[in-house]
Amino acid sequence: MEENRFTQDAHVSKKIILAIVGTGMMSFCGVLLETSMNVTFPTLMRQFGVSVSNVQWITSGYLLIAALVMALASYIHKRFYLKTIYTVSVILFILGLLLCVFANSFPTLLAGRLIGGVATGLTTPLMFSIINHDIPIQKLGQYTAIGAIIISMAPTIGPTYGGLVSYYFGWRLIFWIVLPIAVIAAIIGILNIKQNRATQHPKLDLLGFAWIAAMFILIALAFNEASTHGWNSTGFWLMLVTGLLAGGLYTWHALHVQFPLINIKIFTYRPFVFSFIAYALCQLVNLGMSFLLPNFGQLVIGANSLLAGFLLLPGSILRIFIMPWGGNLLDRKGPSLPILSGITAILISGVLFLSFLSSLTIPLMTFFYVFFSVGFSLTYSNTLANGMKQLPLRLKDDGNAAFNAIQQYSGSIGTSLMATLIAISQMHPDGLSTKAAIARGSSHDFVLLIIMSVAMLLVQAWNFHIQKQTTN
Repeated sequence: MEENRFTQDAHVSKKIILAIVGTGMMSFCGVLLETSMNVTFPTLMRQFGVSVSNVQWITSGYLLIAALVMALASYIHKRFYLKTIYTVSVILFILGLLLCVFANSFPTLLAGRLIGGVATGLTTPLMFSIINHDIPIQKLGQYTAIGAIIISMAPTIGPTYGGLVSYYFGWRLIFWIVLPIAVIAAIIGILNIKQNRATQHPKLDLLGFAWIAAMFILIALAFNEASTHGWNSTGFWLMLVTGLLAGGLYTWHALHVQFPLINIKIFTYRPFVFSFIAYALCQLVNLGMSFLLPNFGQLVIGANSLLAGFLLLPGSILRIFIMPWGGNLLDRKGPSLPILSGITAILISGVLFLSFLSSLTIPLMTFFYVFFSVGFSLTYSNTLANGMKQLPLRLKDDGNAAFNAIQQYSGSIGTSLMATLIAISQMHPDGLSTKAAIARGSSHDFVLLIIMSVAMLLVQAWNFHIQKQTTN
């Protein structure tokens, strides 16, 4: 089957194109809902009477579940028919969406978002699996870029879409509008996805998955505990240490089984490890900003959800143009120029946000976020591409699985961290008003984002030093 991708005829059938369109639209809907909900947090806090540390689970819980499902993607695609996987994801997506539409309590709304996370965790890897298996090698880059653009468009318009709809019509309509798009995507995908490869019966590494799930969940819960009871909480440290122990147990387990869920031998390649760390930090900073800025705009500056959503739009749109240019720059000049320049821009944007904290306005935040987006666009996909280049062919699938999982999980932790620092500031106001306490917590967030940017810069500088030594 693989040899057919190298034929002289690089024609792509209409069915394959429509299968990519269907799965891409469904993935787009999932990411759109995830990013659009960030703008609604202040409204949800008032309506359901929940704190910022609880409402952030709408995003971080969704990302956590998606990360866990993506860790299983390689096994799922080998074991089940693609159309079956897609049909299940469609059913789960619509079920989760309807739960959110009719939610009369926060737990119901959260359950709907978690089910949506499972659906997105199934659909996004499926789209790229179809591209990687069914597109001729001559056009693989072109269609991979199309898939990436589909995914990147959702975060671009998500906050603006959420702010616009929630301001004029209420947050429930965010889900209603997406429903017909999801139904159309479902029909297109189900009618056109075809099975061009035989299913297999690989053994599922259940114990390995259990250790990874325990690590992801316990660390996420640890930060939620800190947001409620502070950093000195026994529960926080107990869950954090136990989560890290679960990660260590997975490492030991993966070294002693024939077919681990993710082969940790990928982490014996130092340039891959440094790229992996920088990629995780970059996504953590990105989702942290996406959570922090709209909520700062509403809770501190006093802007409505419409303006708070629009402040991210110019920078997000710019990413669509900067990312391909940054990738081309990597191809021509190597990885160090775009990546180090990008991280430097991210660092400068963080310093600007912190320096002008007391005088921030929506236009000023929009301008600083444009600067951040330029840096993110030069760093994010290039760090992934450079990291994957460091692995031999036999470990590519494991590297992809690791990058997919950490992309979702680091986003979840980023949201939780930002919310935790704000919540702790509110817990100990020291005579400050609620607004002032949130502003102080936000300043702590920006300091943390700056520290992570510095860590990214140092890690990647050392990485390129190692890569240069290796090539020489």
